[in-house]
Order: sequence, then C-alpha cells, then structure tokens
Amino acid sequence: MTDDGPRPVKTTKTSLAIVRAVRDGHGATLSDVAGRLDLAKSTVHNHLHTLVDEGFLVRDGDTYHVGLQFLPFSEHARNRNPLYSTARKRVYSLAEKTGNEADFIVEENGRAYTLEYAIGESTARGFSGSSPFRAGNRFYMHNCASGKAMLASLSDERVRAILDRWGLPATTDHTITDESALFDELETIRQRGYATNEEELIDGYRSVGAAVTGPDDDVVGAFSVGGPAYRMAVDESSTREIAQVLLDEIDSLESELPN
Repeated sequence: MTDDGPRPVKTTKTSLAIVRAVRDGHGATLSDVAGRLDLAKSTVHNHLHTLVDEGFLVRDGDTYHVGLQFLPFSEHARNRNPLYSTARKRVYSLAEKTGNEADFIVEENGRAYTLEYAIGESTARGFSGSSPFRAGNRFYMHNCASGKAMLASLSDERVRAILDRWGLPATTDHTITDESALFDELETIRQRGYATNEEELIDGYRSVGAAVTGPDDDVVGAFSVGGPAYRMAVDESSTREIAQVLLDEIDSLESELPN
C-alpha cells in the first residue's frame, strides 16, 4: 500500500527554518545560520540569495535580516479576522482603564497568537513591556491567562487534541504540566468566568484573562490584563476587580457582534 497523501516539501521547510533562524538571532550571517541549522553553507547561501531576491530577507554587509516584504502578509493575516478592528479598540481601552498591559489573542492550530497589544500609562513608566505578548508572537495555550480562558471555552475533546499535538511544556517552575491538573483548573475557570496566570509563562509576570464568544457560543479570542508581579496584586479581591473590568469590556464587545 502506498501513501498518496501530501508530503512536506523539504526545500520550503528549509527556507522557512532559515527565516526563523535569522529572526530569532535578530540578524544572522551565513555561518550563523549554517551552524544553527546544521546545514551546508552552499545550501544556506542558495536559500539566502533567493530570499533576498524576493525581498523576504535583506542583507547588510555579511548579516541578513528579515525584510519588510513580510509586512503585507502579516497585516493581511491579522486583518482577515473580522473581530480585529473592534478588539483593537478594546485593548487600548483596557490598558488605559487598568494602567497595565492588555492584549487580544486568538487560537490557530492549537497555538495562541497575539493580534494586538498595548501598555497602560502606569506600567509604561520604567517598563518596556512583556515580549511574549507583542503583536504577532505565538505561544502555548496552557501557561497564560488568555490561552487557558480559551481552552476552558472549548470542548474537552478539542482540548485533548491540542494537548496531544503540543504537549504541556514548562516555561517556568509554576507552569502546569499535568493534564489532570490542567483540566481541574479549566473547570474552575468555567465556573468563575476568567483565568489567571501566576507566573506560569514568565517568572515575575501575572495576568487575568477571559474569553470572547461569538453568537453561536464559539470562542473567537480572549483578552488579558497583566503586568509585573510586584504590580499585579494576588489577593482575591484585587484579582476580581481587574477581572470585572475585563468582563465588562468583553460583554460590551459581544453585544456589538452581529447575530
């Protein structure tokens, strides 16, 4: 029996791996990329030349950087979400009302992606922001407030499918890595209506998140408010206060969604 299904194209995967290596290194030379990916320099050179020719990479001396040609693709992907323009306004509203960081995140293929991010005035003083939540970043769903809020809005079957694909990798000592413990927390989130992140994604960072549901009760994204642990109080009263601001903003947004 032969498998007639589609197979990954190796050259395409190599080009994408090279782009990621250049991005992750905030610029890289041919030797840097070849070393990181364990590829022959001649192979890397051909891919780099093609990517530069197409505008997806640019060369500055011996160093390559991600090119602006990616910009229209990323903007198209973000604006394709019909909720984005409305959600964007809510992110800035939440940042202004709470003085903390705020973001809007969606799920795609079992991973969380930040579509919009803002820093409130109080947090901005002497703080550059938390990089994992910057627009365009991708991360796991089990170790952040927005991700857990979305998981809690999905069926157990869908959650298990996501966990089967991506697992429960730890990013701090506080990350939930046990499936049973995660499902227990998801049930708690369903009962109270919001999720918390107690330094599970980044040491020293806390947040509160809640999911946005569409007219058919399908989860379409999530908002979160967060900041440095020393600013985000952990007592129940303070957490509920932040959660209520978040939930009020989401209720207002959901009321505007077309039926």
